[in-house]
Amino acid sequence: MVKESESMTARGSKLEEILDFCVSLARDMVMSGANLERVSLGIERICRSYGLSEVSLFLLSNYVSLGARDEEGRYAYRQMSIPAADIHLQRLKQLNRMSYVVAEDRISPDSLQKLLERARRVREYPDWAILLARMCAMSCLCLIFGGWIREVIIVMAATAALHGTMHLFSRVGLDRVVINAATMFLVAAVAILLNKTPLRGDSAVIFITISLFLIPGIPLVNAVRNMLCGNEMNGILQFLKVVIETMALGVGLYLALWILGGHSDMSNPVVKSITNPFLLVVLSFLASASFGVNFRIGVHDLWLAGLGGALTRVVFLLLTSGVANRLVYVSVAALFASLYAEILATKRKDPSTYFVYPSIIPLIPGDLFYYSLLGLYIKDQAMFEMNSVRCILTLFGMSIGFVVNSFLTHYWRKMRYIIRQKG
Repeated sequence: MVKESESMTARGSKLEEILDFCVSLARDMVMSGANLERVSLGIERICRSYGLSEVSLFLLSNYVSLGARDEEGRYAYRQMSIPAADIHLQRLKQLNRMSYVVAEDRISPDSLQKLLERARRVREYPDWAILLARMCAMSCLCLIFGGWIREVIIVMAATAALHGTMHLFSRVGLDRVVINAATMFLVAAVAILLNKTPLRGDSAVIFITISLFLIPGIPLVNAVRNMLCGNEMNGILQFLKVVIETMALGVGLYLALWILGGHSDMSNPVVKSITNPFLLVVLSFLASASFGVNFRIGVHDLWLAGLGGALTRVVFLLLTSGVANRLVYVSVAALFASLYAEILATKRKDPSTYFVYPSIIPLIPGDLFYYSLLGLYIKDQAMFEMNSVRCILTLFGMSIGFVVNSFLTHYWRKMRYIIRQKG
């Protein structure tokens, strides 16, 4: 009886070890920037590989719970909170590959936590490399929006201030809303004060560039994507969270403009972006590759990140020259970017997120966000309404492109599986 009891206890601990591993893996993947849909599929695949049934997974961007029953009829349950996401695509890549190894090889449950610890350890970029990459990305965006040497210098100084501010606030542990408002205020203040010196450049170009870096465009697209993919509850919660955080950025910029008067030279706040297609493509390549460093993509894959941004820009330029409807051409461009990422991910067995985040940088509507906020500030209702609608259409268009890609790839994989079974 004692041996039987010990055997049952051991089997029960195996189940608990598997669930502990799964919720920790889900937490780490979401924190690293994974899409919730893909994380759910990965966790369910691992549970099935270990013979677990009645799998009940509830996953939000800040919470995960998992329950399951083993082959002996024992049931266990685990839950865990998920800290705020800090996109780290190289870690996500390793975690994703490890999840496939675990599901295929059925690693011994008592070795799972050690395996997870090894997957968490990745080679990090030095802080100076991240700062230089951010400066390069922001400079490229500044040039895309029509800036030149003066604007680039101010943007680079503001980026350095942004880099230091983000490091400072990450240690304090403040709420994201407060961090967003304070960061935007401080960075905008630096830009406004520098713009009052002999450097003086185009304020609209400067603030549009800063806004594009800070607005949570990727989380917002993911929120809309979740709502369109049937994960309505998480999508709504994530959408409300991102909207509040975006409003905090608006408050910070509004206060900086109000206190320091940075809007005084904006007699014509509409910038003239460069129109040379070759320069746009080259700058998009450099910006996406630089954002790849910011997203912690492996150094050997940065050229693929840049290529995704450059090709997305090419498709976007071709579409805008022949299609008038913003929702249509943004959706098709986003579909192309996600297909590009999906093809690479399938070939290399990496998460598509690893390639799609830098590829969609040319589509993030930082200029529309700024114009919407400026319309509110200068009480121009027409400017506010027009640019708000365009910004929303852009974000929905990007989400639609991702959803269509998910639909196509899902049925493509299903068809390939059926063909293999028949073969």
